[in-house]
Amino acid sequence: MDHPEIRFQVLYYLYNKYYGGQTGRHHPVEEIIQETELKNIDRNLINGDIAYLFSSGLVAGKGTIGNGGYPNSVIITNNGIDLVENIVNEIIAYLRKQQDTTIVKNEIEIISKSDQKTRTTRAWEYVKAKPELFINIGEKVLGLFLSAGY
Repeated sequence: MDHPEIRFQVLYYLYNKYYGGQTGRHHPVEEIIQETELKNIDRNLINGDIAYLFSSGLVAGKGTIGNGGYPNSVIITNNGIDLVENIVNEIIAYLRKQQDTTIVKNEIEIISKSDQKTRTTRAWEYVKAKPELFINIGEKVLGLFLSAGY
């Protein structure tokens, strides 16, 4: 898993918690790791990406460890929410242009007409269920939005 995907995993987790009724709660980084696909990722990479998200203003944090370190608990910011939604919208737009089968187009239309939280959840589930469709778009979109130049 590369840096943009680690960052998206963290933001996606926090996005779902935010819209799941936990708008004011900071989430311990350890909890995020245990409840996502980050369990088997080198902790130093995760800590670096948490620090990146924090310094980029995509998450707010509590309990920053060390001088210039990463926070040990985080919450998504408005900028982080916008970024998750923009990534999902870009994925949907890409799929609309690239897929020529009626089944895929119908699935994408159903996803795109959902409310924003449902659209985000369904789109990410679709990405995980059909990784062969997302090799290039995943790298392109996540790289664009979650690399140093977002």
